[in-house]
Amino acid sequence: MIPRVCVVSALYHPDLGGLGRQAQLLSERLRKEGVELFVIARKMEVNGRAVFSPSVEVVRVPSLFPKHHILEEISIKNILISGIFSIGCLYVLIHRRKSYDLVHFHGASVPLFVSLPFLGWMGKKVVAKVAAANLGTEAGSLSGRYWGIGNLLARLVRRVGAFIAISDEIREGLLRDGVPAVRIHSIPNFIEPAIFHPAGPGEKERLKEGFGYAAKILVLCAGRLVPRKGIEYLLEAWRDIVTGFPDARLLLLGDGPLHQSLKANSGRLGIDGTARFAGRVDNVPEYLRAADLFVLPSLQEGLPNALLEAMASGAPIVATRIGGVVDIADDGVDALLVTPGDPMGLAGAMGAMLGNNALRERLSAAAVRKIADAYCLESRVERYKNLYASL
Repeated sequence: MIPRVCVVSALYHPDLGGLGRQAQLLSERLRKEGVELFVIARKMEVNGRAVFSPSVEVVRVPSLFPKHHILEEISIKNILISGIFSIGCLYVLIHRRKSYDLVHFHGASVPLFVSLPFLGWMGKKVVAKVAAANLGTEAGSLSGRYWGIGNLLARLVRRVGAFIAISDEIREGLLRDGVPAVRIHSIPNFIEPAIFHPAGPGEKERLKEGFGYAAKILVLCAGRLVPRKGIEYLLEAWRDIVTGFPDARLLLLGDGPLHQSLKANSGRLGIDGTARFAGRVDNVPEYLRAADLFVLPSLQEGLPNALLEAMASGAPIVATRIGGVVDIADDGVDALLVTPGDPMGLAGAMGAMLGNNALRERLSAAAVRKIADAYCLESRVERYKNLYASL
């Protein structure tokens, strides 16, 4: 028997990063499969053309700074946002306690910490998905932090019925926090093939022309502009790339606190004529299908949705050898992997890709096959339904 589910996702939106997009896609598909559920999400102001299924009830909880969507860094602003949302979330959980049996948290952070004691008192089962490794903001990276408070939080979250570890690195972190191995379920992220797929005949050229990159080599990077994404190393590497490939253009999708400083750095490096910051866009799949190369220069990731989506879209991949990346990509088989924080290594791998069409085609084809075989949404729905039923 599948229990009634309440999904908690502060960033429940397809255009605000992988965690929110994963929560939306999974919830809507589970509802389509007959699972009774509703969602508690943060009330936000987001420009774009996002579409939500009318079959999924979403309770939007007010919080501070509704236009602020990057919550991963520890700051007074983010603590206030998360705290106010968590209190509102707890109110809904208590008020609607008769309408669900299990709560699935997308992100094992402040809302989980605040709600967990009350959910235990109400006899509710809890599933928590850990989205990031080693940031100190989620279960799996709490022990030894915050003057002993992290140890207390690590003990608290051991009450969770089941943790979802999206990478081996996250699983190891949960074990270090004292979570019993039997409660850790390794379920990687997924993509929706109807959204992320390779370009059709002639589509890549049409898209590039529409984006203003006709007859150019389009290199794409997508992600929040925050320190752990390593964009500064990509910009340094790009200075070497444009010397050998004058028709190459770098397009960076995403926004964040480093936007202005990275743009200024681009000017200092003399690459602002070939590198453009497009900000947040709501048609990422089209950009991925237009890309001749996708670069992920991150220093730390859980399991990057951007990488899964790029591989599924047929974009050849250069990525750093970190965290969940090595769970997905095999160096020389379906991607080229480099050491994080190494601009020369990035430049070398990008140059090798851009100078060898056969290499790009071979790695791209292998990546598309891998994602289709092992990382599609359909393959995850049954695993989540079985997990819910087992609790």
